[in-house]
Amino acid sequence: MSSRKERERAKRQEVLLEAAGLVFGRKPFDEATMQDVATAAEISIQGLYEFFPSKQEMYEQVMLYYAGVFHDHAQAALAEAPESPIERLNVLARVYVKHFQEVPFTLPMFVRDRVQFDFGFDTRFRRHYQEVYETERHRVTSLLQEAVACGALRSLDPEFLTQLVMDVLQASLHFAYHRSPREEVGPCVARAMECLLHGIGTE
Repeated sequence: MSSRKERERAKRQEVLLEAAGLVFGRKPFDEATMQDVATAAEISIQGLYEFFPSKQEMYEQVMLYYAGVFHDHAQAALAEAPESPIERLNVLARVYVKHFQEVPFTLPMFVRDRVQFDFGFDTRFRRHYQEVYETERHRVTSLLQEAVACGALRSLDPEFLTQLVMDVLQASLHFAYHRSPREEVGPCVARAMECLLHGIGTE
């Protein structure tokens, strides 16, 4: 059982990760500074270094923290989801949209890093987030393969379908983000699923 001091430190670190996420969501890694994060967190730069010895480690911890939150929510939602692969894909899409609506500052980070991962760029962060992206892509790909097998989707390459799902969800999130008042999760997911299942043609 953790001590009170350990719990307080963990809570403080969570607050700092959120502040770092806000900074990295607004600026690319190379432009963001530790001072930017310290200012956002209302902490001294020395205090920040007590938690994170470098900017790179802080960025990695932000990505891994929010990836862990998403993974836990996805696991819980899918555990109660129907067996239909399309319905399960819809449930996963809701988790995806809800996550980025609740912490929108992580979306630019995710998009930047996902593009680098998708194209195989060997960046300084690849070894840390490769497992995260591989796990989530595999989850989506498996659902799509099931959907193709049962005739719910056209028999297209699973990797192509996986990329399509991710990009359509991102497009729907982008649209929702710029709407006022803010769009709820349901319509955002419904628009993406409609495009995925029926396309955008008139025939």
